Amino acid sequence: MGRKWLKYSFLLVLIPFGIGIGGVVQGNNVSAGELDEVKWQLKQMEEMFARQQEQMQALRDRLEDMEREAASVAKEEVKQTIEESRFVTKEETEQVVRDYFSTEEARNLMAVGMPDITIKYTPEDKKTALQIATTDGRYSLGIGGRLQMRYTYKDQDSDFGEEDKQNIDVRRARINFGGNIYSKDVHYYMEFDGDKFDVGVRDFYVYWTPAAELNTKVGYFKVPFNRQRVTSSSALLFQDRSIASEFFDQDRDYGVDVYGKPFEGKMEYHVAMFQGAGEDEEDWDDGKDNFDNELMYVVNLRYNPFGKYNYFDETDLEYSEKLKATIGAAVTFNAKKKDEKQEEFNNVAAVADLGVKYRGLSWNSEYYLMSRDPESGGSSLDSEGFFTQLGCFVLPEKLELAGRFSMVDPDTDISSDIQREYTFGVNYYLRNHRSKVNVDFAHLVTETDTEDEDENRFKVQYQIMF
Repeated sequence: MGRKWLKYSFLLVLIPFGIGIGGVVQGNNVSAGELDEVKWQLKQMEEMFARQQEQMQALRDRLEDMEREAASVAKEEVKQTIEESRFVTKEETEQVVRDYFSTEEARNLMAVGMPDITIKYTPEDKKTALQIATTDGRYSLGIGGRLQMRYTYKDQDSDFGEEDKQNIDVRRARINFGGNIYSKDVHYYMEFDGDKFDVGVRDFYVYWTPAAELNTKVGYFKVPFNRQRVTSSSALLFQDRSIASEFFDQDRDYGVDVYGKPFEGKMEYHVAMFQGAGEDEEDWDDGKDNFDNELMYVVNLRYNPFGKYNYFDETDLEYSEKLKATIGAAVTFNAKKKDEKQEEFNNVAAVADLGVKYRGLSWNSEYYLMSRDPESGGSSLDSEGFFTQLGCFVLPEKLELAGRFSMVDPDTDISSDIQREYTFGVNYYLRNHRSKVNVDFAHLVTETDTEDEDENRFKVQYQIMF
């Protein structure tokens, strides 16, 4: 465009000069003065043409410089465009996606208005392995389960016409759900069992915990009577509870429990009321839940002199660096016998217990009394029993040795009905209580009027929790 403009300008300059020269040359009579004038004009024209050539060269040089600058600028712009339009890496894309989904807009779109939810895998938790919860802590759900596979060999007394037996079975198969709802203070828990493939409800309750000093539990759960029964079967020192605990057991029932742990856990109390009908519905008269119209009442007091005591675990798997101890006592009115309600008796049961833990050592003892007064009159029938057991880790958190002695006297007025238990065990923990092997050897003796009835039991059990 610039070169065309210079070309046309040059032609416009030449036209007037051509016309002037033509007029001069066409004159017939040219004087010397006029010739000199023409020469001067030609010289002026030559000088003017030379200056115009210089100006035109300068314009051409400037035009070339401008073209080079424009090309350079265009090249940089193209390069920048290419840089800006390059492909992003996978990591950059993932970061952009994460940044977007962290926004409230994205959460609302994906959750359809639901609150934020977190999912955690908790393999070291005592009960559950998977926890789902809202970030505000108002709602949560924990899921867990456990399985106990057992081999049992019974060397029974042939003098009483009994034969030896061996068996492989599923001693316990449980699945549980628990968490909180509506707030951090309202909790729920459910446990179902498939023991021996007889599926049923084991626990079902709700509990409110507004303060450590005052809590309430409502539903179907363990009666807070003796400590060994309250301890989970997954955390026992031996595979099963003692014969004394089984005899005086109040097990589970429908009821309400008001409890608390004041003074930073050094004290604990339970004041509870239950249906008192027990677990076995087949024994209920005409299908009525409470056939004698009497409820069961429990009062439990406990003192932990060195602070909170974990009595839900009979072992010292945590390897306590400081001495821990617990002392407790409980009384039950309208108590059950072996978890069965007795319509013809008014039963009162009591228990006192002691527990100590220190550096892998665990010692637990309980002493029981029960008085059964016949409603038809007559003298009462008294029973007593106890157990004491000791566990000691020879390899911290791995290998544990255990021993127990237990005794039950079903009727203190009869001297030939006493039952005794001598049990020795070895426990190996692969992953604390979540994966462990228990080996027990028990010698059981039952006194009779003539001779003692003896039985030996050998049991091997593997437990896994998930």
